[in-house]
Amino acid sequence: MRRLKALVWATLAALAGLLSIWPTISPHSRRHLALAQTLATEDPLLGLIAGWLGFWHGIRARSWRAMVLGATGLALRLRPWLLRDAVARQMAEAMREGLGPGWQQRIPAEKHRAFVQRHRTDLIGPLRWMVWPRVQVTRDVLFAAPDGYPLRLDVYAPAHASTLCPAILALHGGAWFGGDKGGAVAGLRYRWLASQGYVVFDAQYRGGPWPAPLSDVKCALRWIRANALSFGADAGRVAILGQEAGAHLALLAAYTPNDARFPPSCLGKAGLPSDERVQVVVVCAPPADLRLWPPVPDGAPALLLGGLPADIPAVYEEAAPVSYVRADVPPTLIIQGQRDRTVPPAHAELLANRLRAAGATVVLLRIPWGRHGVGPLPLGLSGPLIQYDVDRFLAWAFACGTRAQPIGGENALQSD
Repeated sequence: MRRLKALVWATLAALAGLLSIWPTISPHSRRHLALAQTLATEDPLLGLIAGWLGFWHGIRARSWRAMVLGATGLALRLRPWLLRDAVARQMAEAMREGLGPGWQQRIPAEKHRAFVQRHRTDLIGPLRWMVWPRVQVTRDVLFAAPDGYPLRLDVYAPAHASTLCPAILALHGGAWFGGDKGGAVAGLRYRWLASQGYVVFDAQYRGGPWPAPLSDVKCALRWIRANALSFGADAGRVAILGQEAGAHLALLAAYTPNDARFPPSCLGKAGLPSDERVQVVVVCAPPADLRLWPPVPDGAPALLLGGLPADIPAVYEEAAPVSYVRADVPPTLIIQGQRDRTVPPAHAELLANRLRAAGATVVLLRIPWGRHGVGPLPLGLSGPLIQYDVDRFLAWAFACGTRAQPIGGENALQSD
């Protein structure tokens, strides 16, 4: 029995370790296995415990197989654990490079004192704040109904804020046609942001036809500016945050405010402001140019845009965030897992290089072990590291940025 127990623990540790270093499994073909791989990568603690138990019981049972398998699992899970400090230093250097020396001095002192003063390299991060009881959640608020299709959002806000808080429009991933607001993982992140003094609007958008999803995002921005005061938000300080497909839409919305080519889906609705500007954009795994994807007829870009790049080149050009890069776009924080196969690092590198060449403010945070979906949860191996810099980037941008000009009647409550 002791030998069996040792072999079970050691095998689990070795499998978890091998899964964490295995080439990235596509979430579209093997969703559950891809999720298991992400969990194995982001939570080395379970692998370390299993490896130690397997190795220890192997010694006691005199099972060399259990000892070898347990030691293998331990070695594979220790490597990323030991890399955390080096990665944290690389991320700190990326922030200095993108924002300039002394950038943290621009953050208000009282805000800076509230932050932890070094990169978090634990696995639980700000867990106690994720279930913070003083975060008020308002669900299923109708903000538009284009062509009779109801679009709703959830609002995460500090329950007892003494001043108006910056607003964040959050956009989910899901290859444009999947995903939805209100995910359990994303909800924990939004609770954390609300605990830090932001009002988060987690919004839905349609999957097509193009440019319907972008029009919905622009409508949400106008609605937020019109209704900000009702939720304790400052209509003059708005950020946009996107994950994967939501990152694509976030970049386009941030880089093309009030562009006549992309009218909001609520255009002409009485009382809504006409300003779609945001002060900062944060994106994770951003599709910077849909032409970088293989031209597959049933692929998500082709379904979204209505054809292949060779057939509709102008549409692909129009739908590429890199097409709108210029010096005055909002400060942009890019988070990219280096082992992401769904949205490969080439997208983030292309976008960051274009922004730097144009003279725009950009920070690219590279996560060496990160796979698709890294970043939205402030837990695990990557989450606390990423959230540390996201918090500071937002605080820096709102402290340094130009407020959007107030618009008459923008805080009057609107409803569809």
